[in-house]
Amino acid sequence: MARIELARGARRNERESNPDERAETLRGASSGALAHRGPIALLEVGASAGLCLYPDRYSYSYDSTRIDPTSGPSTVLLECETTGGPPLPTALPRIVWRAGLDLNPLDVSDAADALWLETLIWPEQTERLARIRAAMDIVRSEHPRIVQGDALVGLPALVAEVPTGVTLVIVTSAAIVYLPPDVRATFIDLVGSLDARWISNEGRGIVPAAAAAVGEAEPPEAGQFLLALDGHPLAWAGPHGQRLDWLPQIAPQT
Repeated sequence: MARIELARGARRNERESNPDERAETLRGASSGALAHRGPIALLEVGASAGLCLYPDRYSYSYDSTRIDPTSGPSTVLLECETTGGPPLPTALPRIVWRAGLDLNPLDVSDAADALWLETLIWPEQTERLARIRAAMDIVRSEHPRIVQGDALVGLPALVAEVPTGVTLVIVTSAAIVYLPPDVRATFIDLVGSLDARWISNEGRGIVPAAAAAVGEAEPPEAGQFLLALDGHPLAWAGPHGQRLDWLPQIAPQT
């Protein structure tokens, strides 16, 4: 019976992953380029359970630099090694509105969904399991708004709800790789047409402008993502946010 339930969960959630640690690299991108822009509206496409919607609720350690929420150290500490001199954050973002969009959103208040997220972690990775459990506790208390919907149809509807006077930041992290190439191209054009900044953390060939800008350069480690802001590459990023290799020859976009 357990195998049957696990198989059902795998089919239902086959594209979900535990994204809380990716907040580390996404935070790195937003810090240097967006910190001066005041209040932020955060919208994640492919939000899964919404763990990346709360970067202001986690603590971070970049090498020897630690940043905590204004309320004090978080139960979630995300650690990241860096190279290349990234513009490390000095404070967490002020997020005044947030929402997620996903074809199959998960609910951390649902025991089955929470268990599924835990099963995505290898049994020996006890520290990661503790982190995701702590992150789920935080998100569970916040009741995130995650809308079930298609990236092309649902995004404009959510953008229309963003309050005025804030910087809209759209985030995709290992998400648009699952879109068919023609749909992905349309999505990229759509994001580019919006009054928003776009932080993408995707495989190197997924965002064409970012891929073209790095040319034949290879990441320091296999499997790293290419972190970009508005299609301009910023860094190579570890798949779980464990390292951030800044590209100093490509200036952050302001």
